[in-house]
Amino acid sequence: QKLVELEDFELLAQNLERDAPNRFKEWFNELTPEDSKLPLDWKRLDQAYFQKLLVIRCLRPDRMATALANWIRMVLPGGRDYMDCDASLSFYEVLSSAYEDSTNATP
Repeated sequence: QKLVELEDFELLAQNLERDAPNRFKEWFNELTPEDSKLPLDWKRLDQAYFQKLLVIRCLRPDRMATALANWIRMVLPGGRDYMDCDASLSFYEVLSSAYEDSTNATP
């Protein structure tokens, strides 16, 4: 309920409840709603992804980890390198690398 108190989000509750409840329900039921456009004029939040994160946090908090990872990849310099740094390595290679970097004083 606090989101509707923020500038630009005043109509969100009205849109959810009265204007397009079925369209919001369809978005809510998407497997990956963070990759889908929101209904009505809220699709503009795809251009302001941080604001879309606020809506995702309110309506689908279970998808926040994936949505934040997407935001880091898109926005932060080197974000893709940071998020996907070990994607090409096997579990054994990651663990071996971590072991090589550790000492008795720095686990």
